[in-house]
Amino acid sequence: MGVPGKPLLRDTEPAARGRRLVVGGWALRLAGAALGLPGWLVLSSGFHSDHLSEVTQLAWWLRGLGGLVALLVGLAVFGAGRRLVVRGKRYAADVIDSFDALPDSRYVLYLRPFSNDSEMASLNTDVQSGGAQPPNLFFLSGLTHEEALVRRFGRLGRVIAVGRPGEHLPPAGAVRGQLPLDDWQATVSGLIAGAHVVLMSVGPGPGTVWEFTEAVRLLPPTRLVLVVYSDAVTYQRFREAVAVEYERRSRTETPAPGTSWPPLPALPDYPQPARPHRPRWEVLLNGRKRLRWDFVLKGVVVFAPDWKAGFTRFDPTTLRLPSPLTVTRLVRRELRPIMAELDALAARD
Repeated sequence: MGVPGKPLLRDTEPAARGRRLVVGGWALRLAGAALGLPGWLVLSSGFHSDHLSEVTQLAWWLRGLGGLVALLVGLAVFGAGRRLVVRGKRYAADVIDSFDALPDSRYVLYLRPFSNDSEMASLNTDVQSGGAQPPNLFFLSGLTHEEALVRRFGRLGRVIAVGRPGEHLPPAGAVRGQLPLDDWQATVSGLIAGAHVVLMSVGPGPGTVWEFTEAVRLLPPTRLVLVVYSDAVTYQRFREAVAVEYERRSRTETPAPGTSWPPLPALPDYPQPARPHRPRWEVLLNGRKRLRWDFVLKGVVVFAPDWKAGFTRFDPTTLRLPSPLTVTRLVRRELRPIMAELDALAARD
């Protein structure tokens, strides 16, 4: 999270408008799929062996052109519907006027670099995981990356986040709230201390680095989860910045009476791909571009009660035949033991 300059402003558009946009967006998605899928069937049928003999006939070309037009128009309408749904969710999103009432409720605190917001607010459009065939485009998720994260961890409690400074329309996903103009660190510190779980997206910015050191100071280890959307270079910069900031704070800031700064936990290395080199048959079957695909959420780092950290990497190289289904199963399988431990956490006092 960056250092705020002014608080999030509530948008004046009524929630009713947001609901209408969501309904309209879904109508466009359905209409696009209803137009595009038959168009693909018509287009692809012309290339079946029993129709190739008709390639010299005008009817074959007209049928193919009609199918292609229907497919392209359907994709355009479907894409517009996806974006409209997200826009509607932003208008209808709840905004917390004050964080003061949160200590009496169970919540998951989502902390992140503000620079990540634009990427996290985008829809998943990468079909290189195996869904590159045109029909699969009509089955792309309508969730933004942040909504997908909130859906995975929302069962632990209401997911809240600090609004980006100057943001008039909050993104879909975590419920945003306002920070005071001055002394924002005290408010964030209180939120960290009262959270059931702190979900932190790593990044080398000063705000995020300070928040990590504060979480180590205040939280039981098992209540901190790092989500890694970055590459290995950015993650390493985060580790280095954390070490510098933690040394500075532990040296210059006096802990509360009866407490002390715990040792800084050693953050694990960024895992290397399990299979950096693929057999030739996999390259021929999947293509090099498909095999280079990587999941947006690279992995998570969780901590044992003694602060020993483990990095769970969602490694697509473990999949011999990447597809939307196998990638989803991979993430669910790797997250299952982590979520089981988080589910077992007792309520905060």
